[in-house]
Amino acid sequence: MVTPNPLSEEQVPYPLIEGIRAATKLCKEATIPAPGQPKASGRGEISLPRHVSTGRNFCDVVRTRRSALDFRGGGESISLSQLSTLLSTTKEPLFADFATARFVHLYLYVHRVEGLAPGVYRYWPEHAELEKIKEGDQRLVAAALSLGQDLAGNACLAFSMIGDFENAVRGYGDRGYRYVHFEAGAIGQRMYLASEALGLRATGIGAFFDEEVNRYLGLAPELGQVVYHFAIGYPVPDPRLEA
Repeated sequence: MVTPNPLSEEQVPYPLIEGIRAATKLCKEATIPAPGQPKASGRGEISLPRHVSTGRNFCDVVRTRRSALDFRGGGESISLSQLSTLLSTTKEPLFADFATARFVHLYLYVHRVEGLAPGVYRYWPEHAELEKIKEGDQRLVAAALSLGQDLAGNACLAFSMIGDFENAVRGYGDRGYRYVHFEAGAIGQRMYLASEALGLRATGIGAFFDEEVNRYLGLAPELGQVVYHFAIGYPVPDPRLEA
């Protein structure tokens, strides 16, 4: 039996976080404004193959979904079709009142994907294509940008989710700040389930160096800000599940 850590008896206030919460709170009398217009869609030079299906049903996948503590690294790879399946889940419509426009863009740090050279890629969901941004081994960079966490480099691939705050706030006011994070969280949960269904495992990474990520990806602040990191691969054994 694993004994959980006790909750702290002391509550630590964070005024800045509370200020953001208050500024983005949706009042009852407020109405949802028209959505901001997303920036023009782009194209990539790499077309993704058809995604694969699994025999696992949804309930089984949900019950076994876990976050990986770390990934095994080594020579294990995922297929390009598996990657296509993972990405296809992220472009499906979100059932939310703000989801008529999408504000989160995916950048991939590819370490071990069969048929895809290591490098950084941008995903263009409208055409199911990848655009190569950088070439070469990204394992050390992905880990360093993820606040020095090795799991981002040990995974088969890692992600930076870049939020288009400019358009989100233009369409929804201060509430747009929350909506970008809602969307990133929904994308992460979909990739969690897809990873589990494909025999992989994933983990969300909430710690990263914001400015360094933008600088490495060549993004000016007005083109978006990183809001979430994510990694997918083959997990190391989790002793908590074996106790």
